[in-house]
Amino acid sequence: MFLTIKFSLKRHYLRPSFLLVSCLVLLAPGGSSVFAQTVRRPDAGTLQEPQRQIPLLPKPGAPPISLPAGKPVPPVQAAVSITPAGFHFEGNSLFDQETLAALLADRVNRSTDLAGLTEAAALVSRYYRAQGYLLTEAYLPEQAFQAVGGTVTIAVIEARIGRVHVEFEGDNGSASYARRVVGANLQPGALISEYLLDKPVLLLRDLAGVEASATVEPGQRPGQADVTVTIRAQGSQVDGWVAVDNFGARAAGPLHVSANLNVSNLLGRGDVFSARVQTSNATRSNLYRLAYAVPVDAAGTRLAVSAARTDYALGEQFAALGATGKADILGVSLTRPLIRSRDNNLYGLLSLEHKKFSDQIATPANDSERRIASARIGLLGNFSDLLVGAGGFNSYALTGTLGRTRLDVISLGFDQGPGGLRTAGGFGKLNLEFQRTQLFGSVSSVLLGFQTQLASRNLASAEKMALGGPNGVRGYPVGEGIGDTGLLLNLEYRYQLPAPATLAGEPVSLAAFYDYGTVRFNQDDSAVPGVTNRIALGSVGIGALAGRINNFLITTYLAWRTTRPTPSTGDPDRSPRAWVSAQKWF
Repeated sequence: MFLTIKFSLKRHYLRPSFLLVSCLVLLAPGGSSVFAQTVRRPDAGTLQEPQRQIPLLPKPGAPPISLPAGKPVPPVQAAVSITPAGFHFEGNSLFDQETLAALLADRVNRSTDLAGLTEAAALVSRYYRAQGYLLTEAYLPEQAFQAVGGTVTIAVIEARIGRVHVEFEGDNGSASYARRVVGANLQPGALISEYLLDKPVLLLRDLAGVEASATVEPGQRPGQADVTVTIRAQGSQVDGWVAVDNFGARAAGPLHVSANLNVSNLLGRGDVFSARVQTSNATRSNLYRLAYAVPVDAAGTRLAVSAARTDYALGEQFAALGATGKADILGVSLTRPLIRSRDNNLYGLLSLEHKKFSDQIATPANDSERRIASARIGLLGNFSDLLVGAGGFNSYALTGTLGRTRLDVISLGFDQGPGGLRTAGGFGKLNLEFQRTQLFGSVSSVLLGFQTQLASRNLASAEKMALGGPNGVRGYPVGEGIGDTGLLLNLEYRYQLPAPATLAGEPVSLAAFYDYGTVRFNQDDSAVPGVTNRIALGSVGIGALAGRINNFLITTYLAWRTTRPTPSTGDPDRSPRAWVSAQKWF
């Protein structure tokens, strides 16, 4: 199963404080949409670290729950004939009389025997278990039966938690936090359900380096069961990955070498410190990022803080400008699991960000600075289903952002003056993303990705969405097709080659894909009337993938444009356009 992660690579759309490069180098008097069809210079906003709309979430699934063996059903003499007029239930609190009676409606006023009544009770037990109440038992209590017209009583024992134990295998730095999670989610006397047992186990498995499972055993009292949660240390306290790719903007260096390091349990509570560095084949174009995430309560709420810097120096057709710049991003977020189960997960997200973008040009001299403060709130999650074929895995995110853009004095004058795009001030945007991996047997799958953005007004370059690149319309370069409002669709078929077609023991797959996207350059185009304000891009292609996540993964894609617009980023109009990446985990 493969989960595609879509990055929103924003692209600057001609702010007035930037230079236009064609035959001559001119200082832009305003944001012109005409120039959107020629060569556009990248800035710090478009070269910032790509932002994930859907973060990496735990996948659906959970370890099996170890349950006590069921009691054998004693043989029943079938000589007695009974025609019940109805059924009455005792001990049921989860489902009312009407709900349970409806299960046995076809057995009313029909002749049966004790074996048939025992099967009726078993049907009630199976209904409870189908709803997740794994240990609930329904049975026939001692009673006097009427041959015709009587009411049959079925007793229900809704199992409850007795004692709760936490066991540790091996050295685990999260023991104190683990006890809090188990204690808050498994309380004596609570009705036992699959969801109840799964939730603390899954919350613990979300911690770096932790494996957890639950075992249920008969309790000391009738109708009770004792639960033991076993926690084991897993993997190393230090892990990470290294990668190479050609996913960069050509002017800032398309070739990337990246490394990421994670250190777990520094505070002994499932916290993770991460450090990432990325460099390109262009001089002084680098990315640095530090992040720290820690659980803050027994419900699994996670606090994360991060700081990132992107430095760039433009080459290629922009080399004569001496263009350099940097993007500094500070962020803090809270993510809380609202639903945490084996088949469905839902999280609430609240985040704050402060971004500072600086761009300098040596010839002719020009400096600009932009600051963006924003707050984002949203829902994100994933779920699995069996609707089609062998089932599917889905992930989604719906977020709303409110923010304010501040410009330096000179840039503000151009922005608010004649022909300016008026990006300064408050803004809002809504983002929706959905991804599905549909399985057809064990070797075929279809990946569907959809994302859209709706803006309230003209946005700064850092807040726009872009269509081109390895995670967008792959027939176009990074940063192509930038706009305030738009949508992107990716459709990909994958076929895993049969053995012995493997690489270092890992599977090899072939792919064919189609990409389509469209954007509105400026939400409000009144400053540039009469100029085309939309663009649509499409591409088709083939690819090959080898490996798997957490070992190594190599991807190669070739994409051909299906639409007429040629790249406006200054990149050569290659057909096909190739995207290659290789990543190794350790």
